[in-house]
Amino acid sequence: MEQEVKKSKGKPILIAMLAALVIMGGIGYYVFFQMPSKTEAVAEPSAEELDKVTVETEEITTNLADQSFIKIKFRIQADNEDAKAELEKRLFQVNNIIIYELSGMKAVDLQGQKGINHLEGILKGKVSKLMQEGKIKRVYTIEKIIQ
Repeated sequence: MEQEVKKSKGKPILIAMLAALVIMGGIGYYVFFQMPSKTEAVAEPSAEELDKVTVETEEITTNLADQSFIKIKFRIQADNEDAKAELEKRLFQVNNIIIYELSGMKAVDLQGQKGINHLEGILKGKVSKLMQEGKIKRVYTIEKIIQ
């Protein structure tokens, strides 16, 4: 009789363990195969779509903190057409931010991809703070010469 009691206690535990494995397998399958991957690229906007939401700055020539000179130009992407219109009206403020940020940098700070990415990130954040009709999605450096 003791063996029957032991067997009857083991069956519910075995069934619970199998159920837990099936549930964990289902969750694993969903996570691995069904959830969108972070590595999947977000579709880039078309050239026409970009043209509707980007503004090009004038070419800016200014001195850097180490007495070097820089000639630089940007194309700034807003998140919608209303934001683009606002950005066009605020270009003088954008140019001021660019000159202000560059005046505190040295030529070495702007070298390579890391230097450009850093500057673009700073400008994106500062210009976005100005905006009331939207935000800045991206800043593109389209010309850069340091002497």
